[in-house]
Amino acid sequence: MNSTNHSSKKVTNFMKARAKNIIVAGVSIAALFGVASAGMLILYPSQVTNITQNLTAQASNGYSLPSAVPPTPNPDSAFLKSFKKVFSGIAKESRPALVFITAEKKVAVRQNEMPFPEDFFFPFMPPQFKGPNGQQREKKQSIETDGGSGFIVDLKNGYIITNNHVIEGADKITVTTYDNRKYKAKVVGTAKNVDISVLKLEDFKPSNELKQVSLANSDEVEVGDWGIALGAPFELPQTLTMGVVSAVQRSSDTLGITGANSFIQTDAAINPGNSGGPLVNLDGQVIGMNTAIYSKNGASVGIGFAIPSNTIRLVADSIINNGKFRQVYLGVEMYDLNKFGPAAMKEMKIDPNTEGALVMRAVPKSPAAIAGLKPYDIIQSVNNKAVKSSIDIQRQIIFLKPGTEIKLGVLREGKTIQLTAKVAELPTKTDQNEMNSDDDAKDSKQEKTQASNYGLMLSNKSAGDKGVLIAGVQNGSPAAQSGLRKGDVILKVNKQSVSSPKDVEDILKKSKKSGENSPIFLLVARDDGSSLAVILPPNS
Repeated sequence: MNSTNHSSKKVTNFMKARAKNIIVAGVSIAALFGVASAGMLILYPSQVTNITQNLTAQASNGYSLPSAVPPTPNPDSAFLKSFKKVFSGIAKESRPALVFITAEKKVAVRQNEMPFPEDFFFPFMPPQFKGPNGQQREKKQSIETDGGSGFIVDLKNGYIITNNHVIEGADKITVTTYDNRKYKAKVVGTAKNVDISVLKLEDFKPSNELKQVSLANSDEVEVGDWGIALGAPFELPQTLTMGVVSAVQRSSDTLGITGANSFIQTDAAINPGNSGGPLVNLDGQVIGMNTAIYSKNGASVGIGFAIPSNTIRLVADSIINNGKFRQVYLGVEMYDLNKFGPAAMKEMKIDPNTEGALVMRAVPKSPAAIAGLKPYDIIQSVNNKAVKSSIDIQRQIIFLKPGTEIKLGVLREGKTIQLTAKVAELPTKTDQNEMNSDDDAKDSKQEKTQASNYGLMLSNKSAGDKGVLIAGVQNGSPAAQSGLRKGDVILKVNKQSVSSPKDVEDILKKSKKSGENSPIFLLVARDDGSSLAVILPPNS
């Protein structure tokens, strides 16, 4: 037993000694290899590089592309390289003012527990039966989310400009700034008719990463100027695209857009989500706000439109100071002469080449009425600037301050006169009196005449010194659509005075027999003391 233990101790001591020797030898070899590698790196760096490249090529087990060759100096490319810094500089200055806006809106949706549409099994059932149990399904509220853009114009007060259509109807507005912080925003005010809104960030503490942008003078923008569009197309924040100004003063009516705006057109890519973002110049100043695109597929085709910065400034200042856009008005109902055909112009005894807006009515006590405008006047200029349509006139006055005087060039009975009007703030809308509900019953008993073809029922009773009293107007008739109503007094038909229903009938018959298919022009007096011109469609 003792000899066995003694042998085991000898074996253990031998193994420990061998292990110690192996460890010392390994450390020595590693140290020598490290010294050799360091010497190679210092004395022969190119050889080390070649070895590395060869090992890499072998490891890839295939072809490796050549290394980049230093570029040949080129003065032309050097110029372009220096020019590119302009755009990167604009990005650095403008993007910190760009924000992404999320508008949340509560919408009611009908709960549907089945994996099929509600009327899949019961398409012909009455509406009160919406399911197999004959029970109407309850409606639940869902959150509808839309995204858009905006830009900071006042960092200290947290004011942001965007489009009205980006936040319209929103129950909650969240703004994400350049530093990726989120803030709630409230609507300071909005001008729906020009699609501009002002937001204010709540509990806003601006960081050093954020900036504000300034508004340039958009009247100085010219076709061919650079235009850089910033926004969040398809909800991709902080996106920059560039192009040029393709056109200026594109009118909203020619684009099919409601409102009195004129637009800057650009070929910088604008897509859904860009709305409310700025269009800036090479100085990083805002020349417009991206608002609309022309497209057949919903994406950019190089035709985008921006609201000019001068319009933005006027509207935003009014909203911030007054809580709303104080829009002014003239108080005149007009019809564009360029919508009349030759026969109608001949009927009114107007030169076919005459341009302007035909006055149909001056609203009582309005700036137009006080200035002396009358039905059949033709407004041809505002402040010595020629106008061709009613939208031109609206565009000339809409951004003026209440109380501003304007000069109107008017053609009256073939003579040019000048009137002075003082525009006033647009009053709130009031409901107009509707005709009596029994008018249709009276009209059905009326003998068929030319007047009844227009939906007019004329009274034989005296209308005072002159004119013919309208006893009723049929709902949905040409007369009703033209704005005529019970109690109006017809003074003239096609500029001829009338005093009885027979006078009206004779003129209408004569117009129909002429075969010129021209509209009928009425001069009408109302019980509020106003008079208006009314156009009835030809040969109703």
